[in-house]
Amino acid sequence: MVDDVEASGNLGYHEGKWRIAGDEAISEVKAALKIQVVGINHRDAPLMVRERVALTPDQIERAYARRQQMAGQEGLVILSTCNRTEFYVAGDVPLDAILAFWESLVLVPREEFINALFWAEGPEAADHAMRVAAGIDSMVLGETQILGQVKTAYQMAQAVGAVGRLHRLFHYALRAGKRAHHETEIGRNALSVGHAVIELAKKVLGSLERKTALVIGAGEMGQLVARHLNTQSLARLYIANRSLARSESLARELGAQPLALPEVPTVIGQADVVVSCTTAPGMVVTREMVQSALEGHLNEFRFFFDLAVPRDIDPAIGRLSATIFLYDVDDVMRVVDANRAKRERAVAAVEQLIVEEVQAFQEEMGASEVAPVIRSLRNKAEAIRQAELKKAFSRLPSLTEEERAVVAATTRLMMNKWLNDPMVAMRRWSIDDQKQPYIQAVRELFRLGDDSEPAPVE
Repeated sequence: MVDDVEASGNLGYHEGKWRIAGDEAISEVKAALKIQVVGINHRDAPLMVRERVALTPDQIERAYARRQQMAGQEGLVILSTCNRTEFYVAGDVPLDAILAFWESLVLVPREEFINALFWAEGPEAADHAMRVAAGIDSMVLGETQILGQVKTAYQMAQAVGAVGRLHRLFHYALRAGKRAHHETEIGRNALSVGHAVIELAKKVLGSLERKTALVIGAGEMGQLVARHLNTQSLARLYIANRSLARSESLARELGAQPLALPEVPTVIGQADVVVSCTTAPGMVVTREMVQSALEGHLNEFRFFFDLAVPRDIDPAIGRLSATIFLYDVDDVMRVVDANRAKRERAVAAVEQLIVEEVQAFQEEMGASEVAPVIRSLRNKAEAIRQAELKKAFSRLPSLTEEERAVVAATTRLMMNKWLNDPMVAMRRWSIDDQKQPYIQAVRELFRLGDDSEPAPVE
C-alpha cells in the first residue's frame, strides 16, 4: 500500500500520517497518546473495504455507550461516511485498544483492513481533522457536505457526553471548515455536470426560481441533472424518457411531471432550460421542432444543454436566435475543468489557514498549563500595586479624586509595561513540550501560589 512502510509490519510516516502495515506495528506505538485519530478513507481503501468497517448511526450509538471499554479514554468522536470511518480519541489509549474496540463493533478482524489504516496524533491529528472539515481531504475537492457531516458527528458525541477533551479540537476543526468556505474559493465553483448546467444558465437568467426545465433522458446523467435542477425552486420540471415507466419513477421522487419521448415537442416551447442526455442514435431535438415550438417567442432566453454522445440536439438550433444558448458536453466539461482548477488554486490558501488554526489550537491547549502562572503573577503584581496605592493615598489626604485617578492609572500603566515582556514569553511556552521547568522556575522566583481569581480593582 505505502512504499515507506516495510513489509515487516513497522510503522511508517507517509504524506503527513502514520501508516500501519501489520499487526506487529501495534506494539511499537506509544501507549500514552493524548489526542489521536485512526481511520480508513477513500485514498487507501477500496469501497468493498470501507463498507465493511463503516458504522451505522445505531452502531455509533452503541459505541458511545460502550466507550469505557477503552481504558484511559477521555473523549471519543466517531465520523463515518461513505468515504471514511475515523475514530478521534483523547486520553492515554493504546492504538491496540482502539482497533480492538473497532473490531468488536463491526465484527471484522483487523487483519482485513489494517493495511489501509492511517493514524495520527497531536498536531498531526488536529491537522487531519481540519483538512477533513475544510473539504481538502475529500474525494471531491472542496465539497461542502463533509463539513455538515463533521458537525453532526461532533453533535452526536456531545449529546451522549462522549466528546470530553475533544471539544476544543472540534471547535477548531469546524471553524477551519467554515473559514475555508467563507474566505477561499475551495467550495464556490461547481465540479459536477449538474451544477455546471445550473451555473451556465444562471449567468444569464440570474436565478432559475419559477422557471421551467425539461430533462430528456432518465438514465444516470439525466437523474443527476434532474436532481440538481430540482433544488432551484422551479415552477415546473418535466422528465421525458423513451420508457415512460422510468420517467414516472424519477418524476415521483422529485415531484416532477413525467413525459413519454413523443410528448417532448408539446412542452419544449414552455421550457426555459432543456437538457438532453439520451443514448438515441439520432437527433432527439431538431431545428424544426424548436422553431415551431418557439414561434413568436424567439426573443426570449432559452438554454439547451446537449450532454449526449452522439449528440441529441441539432447544432443549428443555436442559430435560430441570439437569445438561444446551446451548449454541448465539451462546453459543460470546460466549466467543470475551469472550476476544478480554481479549487486547486485555493488549496494553498486553505492549507495556510489550517496552519493558523492548528497553531491556535496548540497554543490554547498548552496555555491551559501556562495560564495559571500568568494569572498568579498578574494577581500578585496587582495586589502589591493596590496595597502601595492605599499607603500613598493615606499619606496624601489632600489629593482630589481626579488626582487619585491619575496616580492609579499611572501605576497601572507602569505595572502593565513591566509585565508585558514576561507575559509574552510565557505565552510562547504554551507550544513548548519542555515548559514545565520554566513554569516551576517562575513560581519559585516570584513565590506564586495557585490563585486563579483576579485581584480586586480599586
